[in-house]
Amino acid sequence: MEKELVIEEAFARLEEINARLESQDTSLKDSLELYAEGVKLVAACKENLEGVEKEIKILNEV
Repeated sequence: MEKELVIEEAFARLEEINARLESQDTSLKDSLELYAEGVKLVAACKENLEGVEKEIKILNEV
């Protein structure tokens, strides 16, 4: 079972990934793995934020 996404932790990890991708010491293989992880994190964050947006719309209709 996957741990529930904590958006702040995801953003922090994305910052770490970005810093490592910018580093000249990161190998191509590691860069690809980091990029893939980043893409998954961005997708999860987007899904999470869309869910929050839907909840806010429902609450505003009450």
